[in-house]
Amino acid sequence: MKMVIHRTVLALFLLTATSAFAADFDKGLRAYDKGDYKTALQEWRPLAEQGNAYAQGMLGFMYNNGKGVAKDDGQAVAWLRKAAEQGIASAQFNLGVAYANGEGVAEDDVQAYAWINLAAAQEDEGAKQDRTRIRQRMTPAQIAEAQKISREIAAQIERSQSGTDSSSFADASDSVFKPEPEMEGNASGFVIGRDGETTFIVTNYHVVEDCAKVTVVYAGKSYEASVRAKDANSDLALLETKVPPARPASFSSLSRVSLGEAVTAAGYPLQGLLSKSLNVTGGNVSALAGLGDDAKHLQITAPLQPGNSGGPLLDASGNVVGVAAGKLNAIAAAELTGDLPQNVNFAIKAALVRSFLDIHAVDYQRLPSETKLEPEQLAERARQFTVAVHCWK
Repeated sequence: MKMVIHRTVLALFLLTATSAFAADFDKGLRAYDKGDYKTALQEWRPLAEQGNAYAQGMLGFMYNNGKGVAKDDGQAVAWLRKAAEQGIASAQFNLGVAYANGEGVAEDDVQAYAWINLAAAQEDEGAKQDRTRIRQRMTPAQIAEAQKISREIAAQIERSQSGTDSSSFADASDSVFKPEPEMEGNASGFVIGRDGETTFIVTNYHVVEDCAKVTVVYAGKSYEASVRAKDANSDLALLETKVPPARPASFSSLSRVSLGEAVTAAGYPLQGLLSKSLNVTGGNVSALAGLGDDAKHLQITAPLQPGNSGGPLLDASGNVVGVAAGKLNAIAAAELTGDLPQNVNFAIKAALVRSFLDIHAVDYQRLPSETKLEPEQLAERARQFTVAVHCWK
């Protein structure tokens, strides 16, 4: 990413500043536009020192690019920060880029994302593109921290402007205080059926409970999804989306699984840390009930990690026998028992999932579990219908 201020941004400065500040800014802008950087600097520096955010932003740009002054990344960042903290989108964007590139400040993706996120909320298209690029190299925890910083900065800007004549910020958008939803949660789900162009996906209720937006990723492409139905008691949710045709998952025609039966969990755990490709883990049914003999759950030894929630639990024939729901809190259990439990994980029974789908009139398949698949065949079968589910807040 390169620090750059486009000609359209200069036009924005002209439109917003002349109505609110002294004609000196306009004079400096005309000089700058003609390449007379010395005059521009003479007009803008006093304004910047008096707190004019637009002049501060332009001084930061001049120091960053060595126009009218010796290039100085430290001075650039200092002036950009003053303007950015007053809500100027171009300054927020360029300050974020400075953090992304380590120009005048230590390289810091969290700070970069936080400032660029604010600029993107003001419909800065360059900021939106760079925000996406930076997000690709960040972990979910880093993104969440950056979003928190964005909210804190936005609140501080709002407080500082609350007693100011609103005409001084004539072009400032309220959206700066309401950053667009950002991805804060990762989980899994599976395609269970289709109706025309609509694809139905099963996942957990707790995965989508507080989401402002939900997307699913299938075959490397992201699709928006809507929540058609959800049930907190069963911890199930049904999504609708336009994922292209895929071979849906099928339930086993057997009424129940057997104690000790081999099972495989499929999903997209620890996204941002593990591979983006499908992850499959094997184990066995270790109990036919969950904690406190909860009849809704199976206890399994197949390892589950954050992000597995909502993914399918398959039998040896590749049919769904449950939905991954969670794992025992090993630290809490160790405090109670004095021993660290191993591979104590839980899945929602298929019978409960089928009942949930029946209630909401979603058709599904039940197939015999007669032919055992080889591990690679089982993984390929799971890949055909398992999706990543992303929660945006």
